[in-house]
Amino acid sequence: MGNKLEQLLNSLIKKWRVPFWDKKIHSFEIIYVTWKIRNIIAKRWRWQVNIHYSIRDIVSKLSWLWQFVCENGMIPKENHERVYDVSWWEYWVDCKAQIISREPEYRLIESALCDEDKLEEFLLNSIKLD
Repeated sequence: MGNKLEQLLNSLIKKWRVPFWDKKIHSFEIIYVTWKIRNIIAKRWRWQVNIHYSIRDIVSKLSWLWQFVCENGMIPKENHERVYDVSWWEYWVDCKAQIISREPEYRLIESALCDEDKLEEFLLNSIKLD
């Protein structure tokens, strides 16, 4: 599955996504440290030092992945929209807000709650490139 994730990340860069707001990143490569642990290397132009990320870093708010994907309609159409009712969160007590599955906040919460070993599959199922 690592090869599919690498293809997905590189396809997103070709669609003008600037990961981590670093315009020098031109591609990603996935290397396996062990059979279970892998690093995602952001390849940078020429003399620039390559940066190592975990899959958790890739789905973080700082990467701007979900903001880009949602703004550009790359979320697969679902039979029904899933909604988080966030009014139970302590700091939103007085709020009746809901977050819908096509919003970046929803995807950030979903990926944060996802087990690390299921994140790759979650990414592949959550982003539509055509």
